[in-house]
This record gives sequence, C-alpha cells and structure tokens, in this order.
Amino acid sequence: MKLEKSCGAVIFAIDRGERLYLLEHMKKGHTSLCKGHVEGNETEHETAAREIREETALEVTFLDGFSRTIRYSPYEGCLKDVIFFLARADAMDVTAQPEEVASIEWAALPSALVKLTHRSDRETLLAADGFLNVHPELTPARPLRRRDRELTREQCEKILLDGSNGVLSLRGDGGWPYGVPLSYVYREGKLYFHGAKSGHKLDALRRDPRASFCVTARDRVIPEQYTTDYRSVIAAGLVREVTDEAEKRAALRLLGRKYAPADAPENRERYIDADINAAAVLELTVAHLSGKARSKQ
Repeated sequence: MKLEKSCGAVIFAIDRGERLYLLEHMKKGHTSLCKGHVEGNETEHETAAREIREETALEVTFLDGFSRTIRYSPYEGCLKDVIFFLARADAMDVTAQPEEVASIEWAALPSALVKLTHRSDRETLLAADGFLNVHPELTPARPLRRRDRELTREQCEKILLDGSNGVLSLRGDGGWPYGVPLSYVYREGKLYFHGAKSGHKLDALRRDPRASFCVTARDRVIPEQYTTDYRSVIAAGLVREVTDEAEKRAALRLLGRKYAPADAPENRERYIDADINAAAVLELTVAHLSGKARSKQ
C-alpha cells in the first residue's frame, strides 16, 4: 500500500472584529483549504508554511494546540494523510498561485461552510472554529479606534479592582444580546460573580460561555462641550461555573472582603455557610482587557 502525506492549515484573519477564513477556488473546479504534498525532509509545519507562501503569498503564525488529520484513499492502492494546522494571518493581501489556484476568498464561517466542496474540509473548519471559540486569547482583539485614549493594562486592572459593579454581556435567548448588572471581585486575571443557580444568565452561559464585562469608573457629562469625561474598561473571556466547594468558598470570601471589609471573619464564614449550597459562583477568565478614557488623569 502506497502512503502519501500532505500538510496545510485552516487560515483565519480578523477584519473589523469578524473572524474570516481563507478559501482557495482551485482551477480543477473545487474549493478547499490550503494544503500540499510534503517535499524531501520537510517537517509537517515546514510543508504547511511553504504551501501557504506558494499558493497565497501569506506569512502566517501557527497556533499551538490544534491539528486534525484526514485519511482517505485518492486512488486504489494508496492511502493519503492530510494534516491541518491552525494559522493566523496578520495581513489579508493575497496572491493566488497561477498554476493551481483560480482565486482566493476570505469568508465568514457560514459562507465558508457552504462553499467548501468536501465534507472533510467543512468538518475541519468547524473543528478549528470551535477551538478558537474556547480559546479566545488566541484571537487578537479589535484595536481601539482612538489609540490616544487607550489605557494601559495597569490602569485597566486598577479600574477593575476599585469598581463596585459592572454589566456582564452574553448571548441570551434567541441569540439576542443580554446584559445584566452584577457585583464582582477581580483577582489575578479572573472576575468572580455570584447569584442564583438558575435563570437567564446561567442558561445563556451554558449555551455559549463567551462573555464581556464592562466597568465604568467615571462618567461626567460636560454639557457646554457636548461630551463626557469618561473612564471605562471591558474584559472579555470565557465564563465557567465554579463547582468545587473549596474554590467556591475562596471566591465568596473574596467577594465578602470586598463588600464588607470591616466584618469579622467568623461572621463572614457564617454567611458563606448559609449561602454556599444555594448560590452559583461564576468565574470569567480574562482573555482580552481594554480600557479607554477621555482624560487619563
């Protein structure tokens, strides 16, 4: 049995906040993801990078943690493995290889799934998109339009540490945006919330754990200038429900110390004992943090 191997990648880019995927419309009539045969002593990543350069003229960054192998028989007596990686393109200008590629297109996921010819490519694309959804830290955040008003990470974290409430934004019922105001505590890249064990918030998070949390530190209207002196932060990431009792107690202690700092520790523990079985504790791991201010003073 003859064995062949090809390597390629699911290539994505971010355009105005939307994730787009690269499709190749081949001269043979099918639409596919970028891939090609291993040559000589190339490693799998070297093959994928070379094929991407030759077919698209792109330089990409490969992301760790994702690979998918497709095995099929292209003809009798032959087995072929196609190994796909995941790669991010920081530029979207492409040049199609004239010998094999008729044209190249960037497409959002729904359109890409319709246009890909082979089911194996569609399944690979869906797997890559799912991987990115659960690893938002791998997807660059959209840069601020007014970079002169951007806050540093230290300034953003200070707002989170000092704030008393914010709005958690989720994908709610029917896909409608859902924002809920919440008390919170921030510690070492994580936000903690507590509330009831059922309701719209938890239903939304079980469908889609992606969320953003906005905290406004200053909001002073300046009527004579028709503007506002503001200072705010948005933290985005994945939310999980904390189920381990020790973790729940630790989060509830953080919340208790923040909102009732003068309370005696033993009284705080009594409240936690009474609340721990009835309350849900949520943890948002911050993947992207951005802040903006009209005046940075």
